[in-house]
Amino acid sequence: MARTVVGVAANLCPVDAEGKNIHSSVSCRFAESIRQVGGLPLVIPVGDESVVRDYVEMIDKLILTGGQNVHPQFYGEKKTIESDDYNLVRDEFELALLKEALRQNKPIMAICRGVQLVNVAFGGTLNQEIEGHWQGLPFGTSHSIETVEGSVVAKLFGKESQVNSVHRQSIKDLAPNFRVTAIDPRDQTIEAIESIDEHRIIGLQWHPEFLVNEEDGNLELFEYLLNELFFQNFWNVRFLRKRLNSDKNWRNSTKKLEKNEGKRYDRKEEILEE
Repeated sequence: MARTVVGVAANLCPVDAEGKNIHSSVSCRFAESIRQVGGLPLVIPVGDESVVRDYVEMIDKLILTGGQNVHPQFYGEKKTIESDDYNLVRDEFELALLKEALRQNKPIMAICRGVQLVNVAFGGTLNQEIEGHWQGLPFGTSHSIETVEGSVVAKLFGKESQVNSVHRQSIKDLAPNFRVTAIDPRDQTIEAIESIDEHRIIGLQWHPEFLVNEEDGNLELFEYLLNELFFQNFWNVRFLRKRLNSDKNWRNSTKKLEKNEGKRYDRKEEILEE
């Protein structure tokens, strides 16, 4: 029986002081976790957008991983912090990867930066700087989460759990076709989201790959990705796929500002607009 192939989006990481030697890199914990639950990991390096379709055709599921900040130009803002931790090439590539995964009906799990990217792609915004969420190395846990009853994370982690925290940004305005499924009770930071439409997307602000053998629920999360996270074949799938064929407004995050909803972008309409 063929194994489920899980694509894991890689980062671009310089390995020399001058930044000339760039490696495609992603934590081996992703591959280990995927193999542990019976899947086959496939690392997807950042590249030209012309190869996105081929990569997505090769995989059954997609994981968007952590890394740099998502550039605020994608949610219609300017940088308000002093940081050079951005990579526009990666942003562009992974936005194209996300769109193609949606077009091909591939389920998506988004981790840390990944959940922020998903939120931005569908019309949400980010807090560009938060405090109290950077523990350093991702090993061990640093705070608790509270889950929402009836959600996937509640099923896997229970009402409360402990997670790690290695992020300096977070979701501010949630994209309209998602719901919050876990928060940090200390400051109400959004820690998990799930799609509420026909797309199958689950996003987590913590790094479950480092907690698979430490905290209950994290190994089960990868099992859920492989065995239960499937595209829901609603009656309007053909209609949505046709509308997704348009590239118009996919990355043009500066248009259609909704003033009556806390200045949140209606990205779902932009994505589906012909």
